[in-house]
Amino acid sequence: MNVTFDWNEWFSILSALTFFGLFFIIRKYFPLVMVIIIWIYNLAFVATIDYFLIASPFKLYIFGDNPSYELSGGLFHFLIYPSASLIFLFVYDKFELYGKKTGWYILVWTGFALFFEWLCVINHALTYKGWKLYYSIPTYPIASIMLITLFRFTKKKLHKLSLQKSP
Repeated sequence: MNVTFDWNEWFSILSALTFFGLFFIIRKYFPLVMVIIIWIYNLAFVATIDYFLIASPFKLYIFGDNPSYELSGGLFHFLIYPSASLIFLFVYDKFELYGKKTGWYILVWTGFALFFEWLCVINHALTYKGWKLYYSIPTYPIASIMLITLFRFTKKKLHKLSLQKSP
């Protein structure tokens, strides 16, 4: 790992602390097993996509400001993405944004995600090598739908398990 500690690392650290801090506030809303499932899902899903797009032959973007794996990439994969996903699910479930509201919520969240991605680019936490910001427009809604589907499935199974344990 080749790290030159400059603003992009600070931006990544501050972003990770912000997202993880927000998650820390709402963490008790979810059962621990739900947090673990969502966290592992994010590590597998997002990292797989990122590594696929970062690796040869595509090399569409890099985390940080050099092609080797940097601290910023680790912070995104291990803290920012999972924390942001749980915050997304918290708002979705807490405010019951079901049905048609889900579509609007995904649209708003996509706007936020695009804005944050743009911030990452201008702060050099993410460097495009062939990727364009507008390529991400369909990515966020698809990822949101998959995340909501996993959440609803897991919530249903956990509820069913709790009913089976009740006398």
